[in-house]
Amino acid sequence: MRPLPPASSPPEPAANPREPVFRIPSATGWLIAVNLLIQIVRSFLPAGQDEIIIDTLGFDPASLYGPARLMTPVTLVSYQFLHGGWNHLAINMVSLLAFGAGVEKPLGPARFLVLYIVSGIAGGLLESLFVNATGNDLLIGASASISGIFGALLILWGINRRGSRPMGMVPMALLWIALMMITGILGVGAGGSPVAWIAHIGGFLAGIGFGLVFRQGFRRD
Repeated sequence: MRPLPPASSPPEPAANPREPVFRIPSATGWLIAVNLLIQIVRSFLPAGQDEIIIDTLGFDPASLYGPARLMTPVTLVSYQFLHGGWNHLAINMVSLLAFGAGVEKPLGPARFLVLYIVSGIAGGLLESLFVNATGNDLLIGASASISGIFGALLILWGINRRGSRPMGMVPMALLWIALMMITGILGVGAGGSPVAWIAHIGGFLAGIGFGLVFRQGFRRD
């Protein structure tokens, strides 16, 4: 009698690749990297040259009341990538890291970048409505852009929890606006510098609008 062949054992399932514990979305990571790189480069410049960069690429809200300038549209974007120091940068980048993943995942990198830039522009424009036309204060920092990301996060999170009722987050939004007004009036800012709280609110409202426009594409996984 011929011996029976040994029983073949079922193949072992392929081991799943280990997922990283924490993953930074691509657009969020690139924005952090660009902001960090710009600050590093500026830290090696003489103070006079750094002031020239701020004067050239910072946004002057009062510039909208004077003769048209070629650089004004450029500075509405460039000011978002300049910061008043390492503390200012750290606060903004930690906030971007905290809020970015929850918004970039449903929107995708391209729309997330548009949200970031548009919110910063909206913040600068709203700030210009409340400044002295003869003033010369410059606006720098990504706070308005990140405020827009937070506004979009509130809407998307509200849809995720409440289906088609995103405005259930209105009380939280009003609380955030009140907080921005209080900190702005008291001057509680990075390094003691004045807070452009109106720009923060402008970016925040733009983010809410952006979230409402794209809310239909977001559902709980």
